[in-house]
Amino acid sequence: MKTLGLPTYAILIFSLFAANALLWPGSAAAQDEPGDEDEFADELDNEFELLQEDEIVYTAAKHGQDIAESPSAITVITKEQIRNTHCTDLACLLRQVPELEVRRVLPMYHAIGARAIAGELSDKGLVFIDGLEFNMDLFGVPFWAGLPVHLDDIERIEVIRGPGSALYGANAHSMVVSITTRKADQDRGEAFIGYGEINRGSLNLRVDQAYGEDGQWQLHLAGGLETADHWRIQDKIERDLYRVNLRLEHIQESSSSALMLGLVQANGVFYTEVALADVTPVIMSYALLQHNRDWLKAQVSFALTSVNFEIDLPLVYHGIVMGHVPDMLVYLSTTLNSEIQFNWSPFDGNLLIGGLNYRWISHSSDNNAPEHLHQHSIGLFVQDEQRLFDQLFLSGAVRIDYNSLTPYTISPRLAVVWRFSPSQLVRLAAGRAFRKPSGMNSWIHFDGVEGTGAFPELGDFFRENIGNSEVGNESVTTIEAGYRNRFFDGDLTTEINTFFSMYRDTISFYIDIQTNALGAPDLSKSRLLFSNGGREVDSMGGSISMVYRVRQSLRLSFNYTYRYSWYIADPIGEISADEGGAGSRINWEPAHLANFGCHYFFDNGLRLGAAAFLRSAYQQGVQKNGNLFEGTILFNIPLLVNIGAFAAWRLDFGQSWIEAGLRVFNILNQGFRDTVSVTRANGTEVGGELVSNRFFFFVRGGI
Repeated sequence: MKTLGLPTYAILIFSLFAANALLWPGSAAAQDEPGDEDEFADELDNEFELLQEDEIVYTAAKHGQDIAESPSAITVITKEQIRNTHCTDLACLLRQVPELEVRRVLPMYHAIGARAIAGELSDKGLVFIDGLEFNMDLFGVPFWAGLPVHLDDIERIEVIRGPGSALYGANAHSMVVSITTRKADQDRGEAFIGYGEINRGSLNLRVDQAYGEDGQWQLHLAGGLETADHWRIQDKIERDLYRVNLRLEHIQESSSSALMLGLVQANGVFYTEVALADVTPVIMSYALLQHNRDWLKAQVSFALTSVNFEIDLPLVYHGIVMGHVPDMLVYLSTTLNSEIQFNWSPFDGNLLIGGLNYRWISHSSDNNAPEHLHQHSIGLFVQDEQRLFDQLFLSGAVRIDYNSLTPYTISPRLAVVWRFSPSQLVRLAAGRAFRKPSGMNSWIHFDGVEGTGAFPELGDFFRENIGNSEVGNESVTTIEAGYRNRFFDGDLTTEINTFFSMYRDTISFYIDIQTNALGAPDLSKSRLLFSNGGREVDSMGGSISMVYRVRQSLRLSFNYTYRYSWYIADPIGEISADEGGAGSRINWEPAHLANFGCHYFFDNGLRLGAAAFLRSAYQQGVQKNGNLFEGTILFNIPLLVNIGAFAAWRLDFGQSWIEAGLRVFNILNQGFRDTVSVTRANGTEVGGELVSNRFFFFVRGGI
């Protein structure tokens, strides 16, 4: 199949931009008249004053700015969208963002990645809640199903697609998700209660209190639980989560300070790429202290994660039991993180931002060899923004990172935004980002594995494998272009984004099982470990998205994503021959993703909405019979079309209100799996959960 080359894409994009500039009223062609530059500046000021809440962003440049001048492709999910959705979790919401791929691997584990090579682990994104990072250092992934906030507690979500390491350092590889919670600006109490099929329950209680003159002291306290049964196995709980968080904030005219404390406890099944893990439980506790001024931002945080799990890892080779792992594995991870940021405007139209970050990570386990690992990392970043002639906006950033596990890493980013009319712009950007190895990639060596009489060396084999202390950073270099236009007084917003990304030194789990003359595994020559270079991939693609507010009561949205990725070198691994060599298109990601949404609001408080999602077919490599020692085979994942809907009715009684509603996922009842499920010889299933239609009833209210 012949594909469009990069120059062809550039010509098509330029033609589209030029046509809009020439044909649309108020375009760049009209800027040549004398005196028009001052009028353009006035139009920009008026435009900024009229921006809606989803038009101001904070994450892409570490300060508030018009979304039109963001150096990165970014999507904002507002409180209105969160409340008016068929979704019951964050992963479902993010599935509707262009260029994002979401795979529901397990009820307690979602894989979410941006643009390309997301896979089942999806460890190339960074997640923040009110400025506090929530990636699990042990596994290198955000615990999407175990975040300490309920959807009702979220004010907004900003999603950056593309490299983010120039400002955020390690793990901001392809995506940054920043969640902002609702603030306690007035006294109130709220409750959310929901219940649905497979005993899915959700409870969230929150209390907000403002103290002092003009509410300078604000206290927010929230807590709740989430539960769900296994879809296939009766009386088995697959989701059991409890959370509580507190935020105390002191707001003054020119500064604010905040203290945030929280705790999450969850039980369920977790995916580690090596094997499934029955977590009983994982406990995450955290504390964050922040201070913000116009020119200064400083914070320090401490997080502790304790994981107790039974690893589901049968050590079997074609029916021969080779040994077994310990019944219970216990891991402890602690993180201390501090950051300071300075903002300075040396002259008109210029903003200089600089900062320093220090991070200390410790991993401990009696079930590992070695039992302890300590890492130190430090990052220094600087960003400069300059506005030229009102229409042109330049942004450059660079960050230098060092950690005790991998060498120095430099992450640059450069962006140019040409706003040739108040409602139209073109963005060109290039950047590089990286992900450092997680504890699982570099440190995990199971201790206590016992081999049978025929495999006495199995214990030593696992003490030497899985983690790889020599594994290095993986990187991505991206060139991208974007176009944005706001029609009909801003009611219709259209965006087009294209990208070309080069993924290098990608960390993959390498399985190489050698056999002896008798056909049994020869462990002295076999390897099971994480290594770089398994996925040397180039990828190109893009997305188009439109949001149309037909009227105040009706909102329509649509987005479509296409991507084409190919190997630049022969892939490493047992299924290389099936995947194809250098130049072959990779088959383990869907090429097409699409979303459509419709929401209607009635004057009497009734709200209705529907959303549709499409994902094209792809292939997935899985371990044969769910066993590490039996090789890997490819499975086909068919085309998926999923439709969800919601209905809610709100009644107001002065300062109090109550709302009841229904959310339906997969309304057409088309059973599907986001990932492959494999049945083992003993009848147990490993892999993606079967998802049928699900009804979820809820009542929320406030006083």
